[in-house]
Amino acid sequence: MTFSTFPPAMPPPACPHCAGQHPTPATVPVMAQLHLCSQRLPAAVGDVAKLGELGRQLSHCYIELDTALLSGVMDMRAAHTGLQALITLLERRDEPLLFSSEEALALLEPIQQRLQRGLEHVNGLL
Repeated sequence: MTFSTFPPAMPPPACPHCAGQHPTPATVPVMAQLHLCSQRLPAAVGDVAKLGELGRQLSHCYIELDTALLSGVMDMRAAHTGLQALITLLERRDEPLLFSSEEALALLEPIQQRLQRGLEHVNGLL
């Protein structure tokens, strides 16, 4: 049983306007980036350039958030489907199991990897 792989979420580009005033986006989880942007909103009121830049940053954060959530959910759903298939196979067998624990682990390993990858996508947002 094999599963296709999905590319990881692309890291956001570095902010060209911050001049080091806040951590680089690659080091800050998306939810924290959104919080930082929301904190900078009151200072940008009336400044079209700052509002435009914040709008671009917010847009990028939401794209990154959507990408990571979608990838995470797809990986977890694939792991769930794999587990369901394996459970169905085990429930509907008519004969005793004819495979070793190593073979059982080999069947479960791709499922565990897919679940782990999905959780990493979601946990990376926080």
